[in-house]
Amino acid sequence: GVRRSWRRLNHIGAERDEKMGLPTLEFSDSFVDSPDFRERLKCHEIELERTNKFIKDLIKDGNMLITALKNLSVAVQKFSQSLQEFQFECIGDAETDDEVNIAQSFKEFSQLLNTVEEERRRLIQNADDVLITPLEKFRKEQIGALRRYETSSTRN
Repeated sequence: GVRRSWRRLNHIGAERDEKMGLPTLEFSDSFVDSPDFRERLKCHEIELERTNKFIKDLIKDGNMLITALKNLSVAVQKFSQSLQEFQFECIGDAETDDEVNIAQSFKEFSQLLNTVEEERRRLIQNADDVLITPLEKFRKEQIGALRRYETSSTRN
């Protein structure tokens, strides 16, 4: 894979350790179109494809998580509503102290769940607005443009 490509570059003096990044591509080298330049270009293309795939997977996983969180939110809201609506059927004229305490605890817990779900909704929206949408835009506009350029330049 990519590591093998980097090892092959070592013989042409483009030494690299894991923290250095990709070898530079000089515009002037493209005119010479040497095997060394082609190899460096290939490394960039491999990295571009790897990055594109990583971002696609990240978007897919993020969308799956958002969908799961939305489903969880719906379930919690239904549960909260059930707690809110719960009432003991009284035997006699009045509820016991335990029944009153339990019903009050259910209502308080229901309110707490509603507060948590309001925050979850904000989190889900924020995740979409600041993570998923910008990543999709970056992948389509930036990486897509580079890929279209690569395709057009290899045809010429």
